Amino acid sequence: MKVSRSHGLVILASFGFSFILVFSTLLKQSGVSSLQQVLFRLILALPLLLLILKGKMIFRLQDTKYFLVIGFVFSAFILSALTAIAFGCPIAVTSALIYTQPFFTAIIAHISRKEELTLTKFFIVLVGISGAVLASGMTLEQTKILVEKSGVLFAFASGLLYALYLYMKRLAKTTIYTPLQSLFNTFLFAVPCLIGIGAILRVFTQEPLLVGLSPPNTYQFTLLILFAICSTILPYGALNFVNPKEISPTTEGTILLLDPVLHNVWAIVFFQQYVTLLQYLGIFLILSSAALSVAHSSKNRN
Repeated sequence: MKVSRSHGLVILASFGFSFILVFSTLLKQSGVSSLQQVLFRLILALPLLLLILKGKMIFRLQDTKYFLVIGFVFSAFILSALTAIAFGCPIAVTSALIYTQPFFTAIIAHISRKEELTLTKFFIVLVGISGAVLASGMTLEQTKILVEKSGVLFAFASGLLYALYLYMKRLAKTTIYTPLQSLFNTFLFAVPCLIGIGAILRVFTQEPLLVGLSPPNTYQFTLLILFAICSTILPYGALNFVNPKEISPTTEGTILLLDPVLHNVWAIVFFQQYVTLLQYLGIFLILSSAALSVAHSSKNRN
């Protein structure tokens, strides 16, 4: 089993993503809405990225279309889960459907001829997704929501949009932009898209904890900055440093399922939440799927 630097970067990204649950919970408990969290984590990430880049911004007008599209896809992805919840889809169901991402990643990679989707790969992806559904804590009763709530469509869309973002970031012109310069431009185009989509969402709901906007206090602002660094710049930056030649799209998407594994760890450590036997089974399936994906991919490369 050959593990490259890119495999490590995807694991690092999963580690950063896993803290979204922690920051989001703490911010919600302090009164910061989901929409405000999404907006501030990107708005605060921009000057922080500029600081890391030492002010070295690069943008070519001929690349406007690419950054406009990836910015819109990114903003639609991170707001789709929020929209799903706003339209009545439970959080556990929304989380589970987001993790259908590896399926869409495999389909997109096959269609774009980046990677052939074999029966073995499909089985590995299916094991991982099944594990993510179990690890999310979704109950049998909540599965009824899949045919009852319109918000489910947005939750399904989040899995597709996640996969589209992963595909598009692989198309970045690495000979012109560094990984962090591409990330800065993506966020720069994503912010106005977020504001526009958020404004539309506020037409349909006025729930304060979903779409409320208010000036943050010192405690909230500190959490938002940490959110921007640890769960925005770190994971998305790590993904932008991934070398497409070192890791296949399907393997990358499958390893990102480590996110819900760590969610359960932090749920126990930070919030003393009870993890069921089914969730432990889900964790086992995710870890097995990730290991099988790396092993199968390495075997095909040799």
